[in-house]
Amino acid sequence: MAARLSGAAARMVSALAPAVALARPDLGREISGRAGAAAALCEWDGPGKGRPLVWLHGASAGELLGAVPALRALQVERPHALLVTHFSPSGRAALPHLRPAFASTAPLDAAVWLDPVFRTLRPALLVFAKLDVWPGMVAAAGRAGVPVALINGGVRDGSRRARPFARRLFRPVYAALDRVGAATPADARRLRALGVREHALAVTGDAAFDLALARADAALAPRGERSRFDAILPPRPPAGARLVAGSTWPADEEALLGALEGGGEGLRWQLVLAPHRPSEIRVREILARSRTHGRPAVRFSALARAADAGDDTSDVPAHAAIVVDEMGLLAELYTAGDVAYVGGGLGRAGLHNPLEPAAAGLPVLFGPRFERSDAEALVAGGGALACAPPDLAGRLSAWLDPAVREPAGRRARTCVEEGAGAGVAAARLLITAWDDARPADPGTERSPSA
Repeated sequence: MAARLSGAAARMVSALAPAVALARPDLGREISGRAGAAAALCEWDGPGKGRPLVWLHGASAGELLGAVPALRALQVERPHALLVTHFSPSGRAALPHLRPAFASTAPLDAAVWLDPVFRTLRPALLVFAKLDVWPGMVAAAGRAGVPVALINGGVRDGSRRARPFARRLFRPVYAALDRVGAATPADARRLRALGVREHALAVTGDAAFDLALARADAALAPRGERSRFDAILPPRPPAGARLVAGSTWPADEEALLGALEGGGEGLRWQLVLAPHRPSEIRVREILARSRTHGRPAVRFSALARAADAGDDTSDVPAHAAIVVDEMGLLAELYTAGDVAYVGGGLGRAGLHNPLEPAAAGLPVLFGPRFERSDAEALVAGGGALACAPPDLAGRLSAWLDPAVREPAGRRARTCVEEGAGAGVAAARLLITAWDDARPADPGTERSPSA
């Protein structure tokens, strides 16, 4: 039922694409791109003779990046070509880390688009990352006899899929998964309630912990404990600290700038703001907002160009707001910070990745709205604090003292180290799914075995 409803919705979206494009050209292009993704996949030459294909799908960059350690470990044990599809355009940011043979926006979730792709490419394994399990894709894999696995699996508290009607609707979809690696025992309980079969389920952890450690260590390794960004960013204010705020939304930026407004302790903070999706419009908005709050602001790209040219940037105030106007820098930028703030916890967007700054040894702040097991682990371990905007100034004031913030940063790093190891465990689970592949069952959704 879920696959049929998803397919009907996909066909409706495709039919309405021309009308949508008139009102929202950007959305129209996205729909058209997804409608054309199936043809692009079918036209791809494929992995080459004799090379098995693994298809990885994730909603966006965060989910796909978390799958990197598992796919790398799988490549060692089972050499394969990798196909990556994603729902959000942000998924492209994960591709340099995954190094796929081919990557694309995911096709619309209906048999008319998906069945030809499975027939043409004949993947050995379909892997979902974290949260995104598509009914139509699962059904198409079942018809093609392709085993399906979920890694880093989680279900957020309050998830719409966990509501009674949706749970009944999606139960056959989750029951059709051949292997599921849950991020935590709590996630395993929720996935079991959604229909995942007991023998298919294991708690393997979240490989995002492994990736966060690897990226932080790689950024620092060539220079010991110094980040390359220390040569680009202005020196810290006297007796002050550098706050790196990542994946921020307007509510986050307003809260931070408000908390640090005025003289006194606000002048002891250098603020690095890396917005979620740093479009030109967003960057200009943040520059203007910062100046409205009395804080000078400069683009990161301007500082980087000046550093490359050997130009003098001593006129940039130490307490300036540096607005990051490039993608793909955030994980490494955290290694140049003293304290981190992670955006998304003040609204409906959802909290972004808190593991990257924690792996860099930074104490982490975020808003009170978070439904992530990794954030919960950091808070429980004393490496992170969740606070509402009125409390930000006080929290930041306490962390101006190195004797307070540095132990919190060490606790954050320890928490990430303790969560590592999921990449290898998830790879073993994928090998089991691969080896247990069943023959195709044409014309029907896969029936869950007892």
